Amino acid sequence: MTMRNATGFFWVGNHPGIDLVNTEAADAHGDRLELLPDWTALVDWARAAGVIDTDLAHQCRAAGERRGRNLLAWFRRLRRSLRDVLETSDDEAAAAALDDDVAAVSVRLSYRPARQQHRLPLDAPGPIERLRLALAITALAATSLDRSRVRRCGSSRCVLLYYDTTKNRSRRWCDMAVCGNRAKATAHYRRAKHRESTPRHPTT
Repeated sequence: MTMRNATGFFWVGNHPGIDLVNTEAADAHGDRLELLPDWTALVDWARAAGVIDTDLAHQCRAAGERRGRNLLAWFRRLRRSLRDVLETSDDEAAAAALDDDVAAVSVRLSYRPARQQHRLPLDAPGPIERLRLALAITALAATSLDRSRVRRCGSSRCVLLYYDTTKNRSRRWCDMAVCGNRAKATAHYRRAKHRESTPRHPTT
């Protein structure tokens, strides 16, 4: 399992939608590791990922515990269905689940003055719903990636996904410095043990 940076989250996916999935990871033993234990952690992640700005993050934190818990429950369903879609190439059930999750977002079209035309003409009622909308858009953006480049880390104990941007599609690990080196060390150990256990024939 790769190490987290100072924010406490993993940023190995090369896309915010992939990193969204990676908020549920695994520890060194392969056991489930939840990086978002409460809804304020979700707000922190969304801000760190650039999904929302500081002002909206502040508004969300002031929105109230009940609405925050509902948001987190919805997000975890979204995260699960997005992972299923990315790993199963749009399995019918996985696609339907993701569609249901994004359909739960309250959305309205809104007029943007000419100076704001660069912004999406979508809005939602209130800060929590605006965060929900931003998360849904981020998840859907990940589904438009070249699916053949969306991969799972080669370590059997790691569940992190990444978008392979190498020219020859050669990336194998979420983090070469951790999972990659760990695999190399394991392979080296096995080769050494094999050499030790192999009988040596005396030379003549």
